Amino acid sequence: MRIGVVNAGNIGRTLAHAWIEAGHELFLAKDGSQDKLDAFVEAHPQVERGTPAEAADFGEVVLFSVYWPRLDAILEAVGPLSGKVVIETMNPLQVSADFEHSHDKAFMAQSSTTEELQRRLPDARVVKAFNTMPSDLLDKRRWSNSPVTPPVFLAGADGAAKKTVAQLAQDAGFPTIDAGPLVAARSIEQLGVLMHYVGENHFGGDIGRIAPAVLTVPGAAGRD
Repeated sequence: MRIGVVNAGNIGRTLAHAWIEAGHELFLAKDGSQDKLDAFVEAHPQVERGTPAEAADFGEVVLFSVYWPRLDAILEAVGPLSGKVVIETMNPLQVSADFEHSHDKAFMAQSSTTEELQRRLPDARVVKAFNTMPSDLLDKRRWSNSPVTPPVFLAGADGAAKKTVAQLAQDAGFPTIDAGPLVAARSIEQLGVLMHYVGENHFGGDIGRIAPAVLTVPGAAGRD
């Protein structure tokens, strides 16, 4: 399958690595600094790279892993994405003048990034996925010694598109759970808020300890 990665950041590069191993064709683009993408392409010479518009044009499936405050700029660059399966991994973050990030709870009370992206791309087939784990935990190798692998939750209006995304999640090493229609993305995004509270309160601000404790089996909290 041809996959265009619009913004090959931490999530995009992690999934791209898995999909290359699974035999898919990848075209990567990066919004902002190119240093990490340079290193990735050097290590994976079979991938193509270019602009966000070129990545979007290349893919039968487009991984839309965009920094939420950059949404308008990237949408202007990529165009309508008509007919394409668009995997949306975003969370609705707002940024203060001091560059502090927080969830935009006012936005979350009435919408989701998935619904907003589908509204802005009415002819695309948008599916929510891959937004509930830190990027390093989307590397299936992190779960090789675990008796359970956490699921990827899916939400979207197009059943066939969700099946395509479910297969790509399996190719990346993860089971999936179909959470239902686009509006279910609101509940999926709330998991990010929950993880933030757990990190602050149960782990004393060490958010990096959340996933090994919460996303595996009971009793795993003491594991490295």
